[in-house]
Amino acid sequence: MSTVNSPNETTQGATPRITDVLFGDMVFFKVPRYRFTQYSEVFADMFLMPQAEGTSDRVDVEGRDKEHPILLEGYQAADFAAIVKILYPLPEDTISGSYTLLKGEWVGVLNLSTKWQMKMLRDLAIAKLSSLSLTSVEKVTLARAHKVAKWLKEGLSEIVAQEESAPTPHELKTHLGIETAFQLVWIQNQSLKRPHVPSNPSTVTLRSLGCSNGHVVFPNGKSCDSCYLQILLDDPDAMYVNSDTGTPNHGSLIGLQILRCKHCSGRPVSTTYYCPSCSARVRYTSFKFLAPSPPSNTNVDMMAVQEQFKEEIASYESWGQ
Repeated sequence: MSTVNSPNETTQGATPRITDVLFGDMVFFKVPRYRFTQYSEVFADMFLMPQAEGTSDRVDVEGRDKEHPILLEGYQAADFAAIVKILYPLPEDTISGSYTLLKGEWVGVLNLSTKWQMKMLRDLAIAKLSSLSLTSVEKVTLARAHKVAKWLKEGLSEIVAQEESAPTPHELKTHLGIETAFQLVWIQNQSLKRPHVPSNPSTVTLRSLGCSNGHVVFPNGKSCDSCYLQILLDDPDAMYVNSDTGTPNHGSLIGLQILRCKHCSGRPVSTTYYCPSCSARVRYTSFKFLAPSPPSNTNVDMMAVQEQFKEEIASYESWGQ
């Protein structure tokens, strides 16, 4: 990577290009320097370092030009290209107020922003990825790779609580390691030994939101569409009915505009979904309110997860998410 000091010193404008390919798989980028130093403590410190003695010429300084680039060994060009899209957005991205990045690109942004101490970009990448469909296993693997405490708690809690489409012990061992697999299976076994509490028929949970054929639309839970906080399948304290009509009857259609997230008071569900069981299209105005089934010990399981993995969770919380 080579840099220039200000946006006026490059002919490439706000859209940096891959200008050349060097030494086999090495990709050369030429980008303005100012936003890297603005948002990254690592790059700010790098460019504040004094030049070596006897190097008065600018071209001898690392990153000044193509002949003296900053070598980012061990990094993926695709990750760097993704973070450049955020630092120097296209005009259409600026106008629309959003970024057209794919899931893998957001993971790349998260990867580099974590390594280069770019907190604002890290928080943005976490928020964007939280709004996408991350599986419970993905949350745990991404949490461990990029130090995201909330994903670790959510992913492990979801695995313990899942009944349908839950990962098998072999999948847990393969993706999360044998120690984690044993810990999660132990928590699940403890949960089975505890007596279930009778369900409250007036409680609205994600398990009570179904398609027209009576299937649960969010079997793995989902994040709130307003604040992106994860809502577990059987959490009775995550949502409330914001209506004078009270809780609807079981089997009736429910417009989810009456539901509110207890964390942010925004709408937890605000768009159209497709049922994962039968592919039926479900508008947020026409979910079927399902009769409650025996609840799992969700809150107790969450506490067990946090106790078993408390040291790892604590080590990630210092990163701010």
